[in-house]
Amino acid sequence: MTITLDILEIGARGDGIAEVGGERYFVPFTLPGETVEAEPLERRGEGMAARLVEVLAPSRHRETPPCAHFAVCGGCALQHWRRDAYTAWKVGLIERALVQRGVEAPPFEAPSVSGPGERRRADFVLRRQGRRTLAGFHERASTRVVDVGTCIIARLSLNAMLEPLRTALVEILPDGASADAVANETDTGIDLLLRPYKRPDLSVDRRQALVELADRSDLARLSWGDRARAEPIVIRRQPLIMLGDVAVEPPPGAFLQATKRGELAMRAAVAAWTSEATRIADLFAGIGSLSLGRPGRLSLFESDRASVVAADAVARRIGGNRVVAERRDLFRNPLQAKELDAFDAVLLDPPRAGAAAQAAEIARSKVPRVVYASCDPGSFARDARTLQEGGYRLQRLIPIDQFLWSAHLELIALFDRR
Repeated sequence: MTITLDILEIGARGDGIAEVGGERYFVPFTLPGETVEAEPLERRGEGMAARLVEVLAPSRHRETPPCAHFAVCGGCALQHWRRDAYTAWKVGLIERALVQRGVEAPPFEAPSVSGPGERRRADFVLRRQGRRTLAGFHERASTRVVDVGTCIIARLSLNAMLEPLRTALVEILPDGASADAVANETDTGIDLLLRPYKRPDLSVDRRQALVELADRSDLARLSWGDRARAEPIVIRRQPLIMLGDVAVEPPPGAFLQATKRGELAMRAAVAAWTSEATRIADLFAGIGSLSLGRPGRLSLFESDRASVVAADAVARRIGGNRVVAERRDLFRNPLQAKELDAFDAVLLDPPRAGAAAQAAEIARSKVPRVVYASCDPGSFARDARTLQEGGYRLQRLIPIDQFLWSAHLELIALFDRR
């Protein structure tokens, strides 16, 4: 049975939201102002998930999706939305989150929006089926794999890996087995981590197939296993990320900012907003993507062992105790207010969960300036309210859209002591 729905708005997950008789419906691939025919499927949270059957009255902001895999691949949900309206909606996610938490905010600065072909990191899904290997991404809300010809948001170098992966994995994965291919485009070439779901033994023939894959794809490095126990199989060149004038060798499968444009926009904000600070703490630092290469003394705190090792290698090369990297779980053991008082500025870039415990300690500290890079408007607004109640004022905010045509949004913001 289908029903006719008027789409009122787009929700935080990118689905259109309609309401009939007090019941909410979530309909993907729709836009505000559209009238659609949809088929209710199952309950989801406080509403009902539905399948789009037909757009009866399209929005003037609707465009033809540029990707042949749109509406099947789970990667992009909003390719049908005109860019200016889409960007305004994304910025509105931040505005709404701050209003809901009662955070006072200035007008936002112009967003940094990455375009097609800029994603330098991809997590491809691989699945062997008989004498062929599927390579691409999961279907929307499914474990099935979309065999992708070209991903239009990814760098050409990443797309060029798909066919060699299909060929090589037939010889490496057992029939029916799956793996992830975590590909990072570094400044010296692709750093590839193959992460099998069930780890088969690497025979001589399988190792040779991996070597041939690295040669055929001109990889910088190819590793095998999960991130915690990745085994480098081939190192043809050391993978390096340039952060200013500092070269960092990332660990296999390292977290990188999704686009170079986004990374540079955030690094520029950090440099400008902390230009007078001589002692900076970088919390949830990763490999130091947002802070390494700036002048002054820098203390990096990160829980991931491999990232700390990479940052520590940079610190030893620089020398003079200018950079210190420490392994620390900031969720369980946040820097205390007295520790934070030793710094002129704090930079934090937590995962989507935010930094509730750490924000509470910062609010109790005397640190004059805080730069917060966030990948979730909701957790950011919660932590911003904590900082506001502790005497900080949100001074500047730049939306950062590195995940084109998705509901995922980042930002970087500056807080000052009142």
